[in-house]
Amino acid sequence: MIQSFSFECPETILFGKGTREELPGIIRQYGKKVCIITGASWFARSGWQDRFKKLLKDFQIEFFSCSGREPSIKSIQGLIDNTRVFSPDIIVGIGGGSVLDSAKAVSGLVRAEGNVADYLEGIGKGISLQKPGIPWIALPTTSGTGAEVTKNSVVKSDEHKVKKSLRSRFLLADAVIVDPELTLELPLSVSGIAGMDALVQLVESYVSKKAKPFPRALVKQALPVMFGALKKIASHPPDSEARTGAAYGSLVSGLSLANSGLGAVHGFASALGGLYEIPHGLICAVFLNPVLKANADVIRNDIMELFPGIVHKKADPVEWLMNEVTLLLKLYGIKPHLKDYGIGKDMVDTIAGKATGSSMSGNPRELTMEEKRKIILEVL
Repeated sequence: MIQSFSFECPETILFGKGTREELPGIIRQYGKKVCIITGASWFARSGWQDRFKKLLKDFQIEFFSCSGREPSIKSIQGLIDNTRVFSPDIIVGIGGGSVLDSAKAVSGLVRAEGNVADYLEGIGKGISLQKPGIPWIALPTTSGTGAEVTKNSVVKSDEHKVKKSLRSRFLLADAVIVDPELTLELPLSVSGIAGMDALVQLVESYVSKKAKPFPRALVKQALPVMFGALKKIASHPPDSEARTGAAYGSLVSGLSLANSGLGAVHGFASALGGLYEIPHGLICAVFLNPVLKANADVIRNDIMELFPGIVHKKADPVEWLMNEVTLLLKLYGIKPHLKDYGIGKDMVDTIAGKATGSSMSGNPRELTMEEKRKIILEVL
């Protein structure tokens, strides 16, 4: 029997090579003044900024760039202040997960009262957004976070040393354009770290306690595509077909996590991300195998379902998947330990204590504090 479920996603999703050309037509529905939020330097360096200026030559455009770090209360407030001065009709976010989360937060908060922290889960005043902000359009340039289709923006509080979510259905993008051509020039290291984030999201959302049938069906089709794409990109980064597969896998990972939740990998990533300046996707990549091992007894059937005909009947499906993950880490030069980031064993209890929240609650089995410590020690 199929269980009841709901499915939240942006109203319009355009996917495919060249779909960025549809952007002017979508913007015209909202007005002429366009605020474009991008990354700190890559967007301009790559030549895409000039191409988008030409594409949007009939509009009044203002570019605002994010800092090189992940979104923080301070950086989001700065973007909000600049956006209020410009007073755009619509916001366009063009970039990776940090850029899209920043654009999403600005969209929701630019017309709201109070400050950014007031709206963050767990540390603010618990204020919820009561109405839509400025419409926004998402164009991802990495194949990783799936942030283009989620209703939460992850923001770091430097004061509390945690990453918390601003969450509301009003944060869903008014339109999403996933053009794989925007990812063709990504450095291999970024492709690997972002791709591993998407891979983890596909796996965790499928085995989550909160998993729903519709997202699971999407993941079942997308995960093998993502695996194949990541292997091809590692040996031939400009491969257009592989980039398209990775962009699709990333999109599905966002849709799935938004509707089925995640697991312990992201629980640990949230805890570490608030304490250290480590790329989110890198943390996810490193924690995946230890968490798979910890969950092995309750996810074997799920992993077999994800790779029918690939996993040999006599092989342990979880061990098979862990070997495949190890291969991907080697292909992208990702070290399976975090010791180079100055994390000492004296921080294990702190990290374990902070590894809580919505992601950890979706893990297919509850982890004891001792199990959390063991997993953390394994990646140091």
